[in-house]
Order: sequence, then structure tokens, then C-alpha cells
Amino acid sequence: MALHLVPPQPSSEESASNQGDAAEPCFDDNSSDLAQTPISNHGSFLDAAIQDAQSRPDHDDAWLTSHDMAMLKALGSEPCPMNCSGQHHHCLKRLPTGTKPVKLVGEGSANAVFEIKVPSRDRAGRDFKGYLLRVAKVPSLGAAPTYNYILQQQFLQTAIKPILGDHVVNQELVVLHKTGIIQELNNILRTIDHTRKDKFKGTYVGETDLGFLVEDMRPQDPETCTLVEFKPKWLSQSPSAPKNAIRCRQCAMELRNLVKDLSRNKALPEQKPCPLALISSDSPWPVHSPFRMAPHLENQGRNEFYLEALGSIPTQPAIRDLKVQQDIHDTVGPLYAASTDPFFPLAMTLRDCTCFAQIYTSSVRIRFGDFDWKDPQIKLERWRGVEEELIEKGFYTAEWIFCDGAFYRPPTLCLLEHVPTVSKKDIAIIEIHDAKDDRFDVDPQQHTMPNHVPAGTKIHRYQTNTGVLKRLLEPCKREAPDFTKPVRKRLAS
Repeated sequence: MALHLVPPQPSSEESASNQGDAAEPCFDDNSSDLAQTPISNHGSFLDAAIQDAQSRPDHDDAWLTSHDMAMLKALGSEPCPMNCSGQHHHCLKRLPTGTKPVKLVGEGSANAVFEIKVPSRDRAGRDFKGYLLRVAKVPSLGAAPTYNYILQQQFLQTAIKPILGDHVVNQELVVLHKTGIIQELNNILRTIDHTRKDKFKGTYVGETDLGFLVEDMRPQDPETCTLVEFKPKWLSQSPSAPKNAIRCRQCAMELRNLVKDLSRNKALPEQKPCPLALISSDSPWPVHSPFRMAPHLENQGRNEFYLEALGSIPTQPAIRDLKVQQDIHDTVGPLYAASTDPFFPLAMTLRDCTCFAQIYTSSVRIRFGDFDWKDPQIKLERWRGVEEELIEKGFYTAEWIFCDGAFYRPPTLCLLEHVPTVSKKDIAIIEIHDAKDDRFDVDPQQHTMPNHVPAGTKIHRYQTNTGVLKRLLEPCKREAPDFTKPVRKRLAS
């Protein structure tokens, strides 16, 4: 079923215009939103809670506003004046004094996840067993935090769990006030900064009095369990994609990212799973191979076991339910979504979650995490702009890349490139010009296509660093294509 979401209503204390992901690379249109945008709680319960909080004497936890206290009450939990570390069901857990970060487990553009160690002498230590600490990042050390943990937790509880239920990784708020843990987390990030992905370097954890405890999905016994982690992304084609697309939304996005972002240490699109092929076997083996979800398992000596286990993931009820909810909450696509649409932002969150698949000897357990509310007032223009670029620059439809006099096959392995209807598609080429090529702006019609390219061929022009791109595309270099052959045969070459 679809959950009715009331559009965000900013309070007087918080502005929907706050944007904490300014350092987010522009190629990632599905990055988590750091804006402090309140989420309506349907009806009068929240209003009553706010009035109750405002009528009470000031709480000992002065770092929480009356609005925060009301929201926590609406969620069924509050900080405990007895500092019981969450031993009672209505209290938030408080990180015990002396808790130390062990290591960075993983990070994205908006959040970082750490393994922590609670002092062995602390009686509340058992309450933190099996959990990791998830905290929001800021563009640079000392930048003002804008992420609202309470509102994000409410979004998880009122919007995500009702539609995905037990498929969701357990997550709860934790009090970090006066623990000093943030400085220690940033010390770890500073120490390992040179080893982080280029787009994450120089980003740190924002000062906060709250964080999240999230279920640790890592195997307790690596001998009996293997964890596979990936993003399912768009399990259906974008409703606003071109009808003649030969790539799904995510494969088109990966091709755009490759051409636009020329940073080091990034995988080629063909090394990542095509979401459509993930749930379909009607394509050549390299396209629908389950090992695209976990390339590191392909040569581990247990190929048959992992092949069967990975192959079962797309048939799991969790994947099916995620696809259903993505489809229910977006029927028009980013190009036509309205800013007043209460469902579209939820669909985009569902398309950006992470799948954790725990592979056991005779079973596979799947859970989803990383659900963050995305404010349409901030994100919608970006989402629409990216969709327009994917269409106008040929990332959805181009069969070839032409760069500095040579032809390259786009390094994608999308299900749509191998379906029978491909034979009916028109020819399209992405022509790459160097970023320093002044002619690109002077004469938009000028191109350097060889004479054998048929008249009427759709040419999409794009500007980037051709020197770097050619090195990335070298394995994809091909002889000049014979445009007289049917499209289907050319794609098989």
C-alpha cells in the first residue's frame, strides 16, 4: 500500500532552505539530504505533544528545544533525567562515558558509520552490543551541522517502516551530549583521510548531541556468514526516460558519472549491477551475472555456492517489495514530478537505500538501510536537471562515444541494450570535446564526425577532460562501426 505523506511544514525554528550537502559532487543526484526539514506526523497528536512540552518547566536537557522534546515524545522516547542509558523502554540510550570509536566501517556523501567500544565496566554495555554508530557529515571540519536526527528518525518510523516492515535495518536515536565522541570520530577521519575516496576526502562529522545506533550487519562469524552490500537503485526504468532508451536510469547515470567525474579509484559502469538485469535473467550472462553485485566473490573458490546464493537475492520478497514501493510512489519520473507531490521524495529515498544481504550456508537474509528524507524544496531542481542532462546529452540513448577521432563502446552492460526492441532504435553518438576546446561554445553545430556517419544521426555533444577519459575508455576502443548493419548486431559486437 502507499503511505500518505503530508508535505514538510518547516517550524519557526528551522528553515527548509538550509542545505548541508554543498560539498556533494554534482554527479550524484541521489545523495542524502542534510536539510533540517520537519516531517508532518499526520493529525493532532504531534500538536498536542508540542503544547505539552511548551507548558512544562524547562527540562534538564537544555540542549533540546521544546520542539525537539515534543518530537521525541511523539516517537515514544525521551532523554532520561536518571541517565539510565536506555534501560527503560521510554528512554533514549545515552552513549556511556568513555566509549571509544574503533574504526570507520563505511561512509557516504552524507553519513559515516563507526564501530564503537563501550567500557567493559559499564553495565549498559550490553545495550550497545550488535550496533554501530551512524552520524551525519559536514562539508568541512567545523562547518555548521544541519542534519536533524529526530526528524529523520520520525521519517523512518512513520514513512519507511509501515511500507517495508521487517526489511528495514534496526535504527534508534542515541544521546551523544557531553561524551566528546565527535572529536574522536573526526580524529579517525583525519588520520585515514588519504585513504578515503576522492569525493569524501576533507569531509567530517558535524557536532551533534544525537546520533543513530544502527544494527551491525557484518557477520559475527565470517566462517558461516558472508555479507554482500550494494545499492539496488532504480528497479524500474524512470517513467520520464526516453521511449527509445537503450539504458535504464541507473546505467545511464553511471555512464554520465564516468564522463563527468574523472576522479581516480572508481569502478567502470560495467562493473556495477544493472538494476533491471538484477531482477531479470533475459539477457546475456555478463549482463545478468549475480557476481556484478559482489565482484570480489567471483574467484573465491566457492563459485557454485555464491552463484546460487547471489542468484537468489533478486527473488527475495524484500527486493520485490522495494520495487513495488518504488513504482507506487513515482509514476511520472523526475522530469515531471511536482514540488507538491508528497510521494516522489519517498520514491527517491527508496531508490537510494543500501541492501545488506547476509549469506549463510542454507539461507539469505536481506535488510535495507540508509533511509534519509530528501527535501523536494532542495532536491527537486537537481533531480530534474540530472534527468534532463541524461536525455539531452545522450546517456540514455547513445550507442557510441566518439572522442578525439576514435570510437568507443560505452562501458555499460544494461538489460535494455540487449532486448529485441533495440533493433528499432535510431543511431545516436556522444561526441566528446575537450574541456579547453573554445570551439565548443563558439559553434554548437560544429562537429568532427567521420564521413561514413549517416546523415541524420543524432549527435550529442559533451565537454570534459578528453586526456583522462581516453585512458579510462581505452579497453572500450573499437574500429569505426559499420552503420549499415542492423543495430541489434552492432550491440552484440
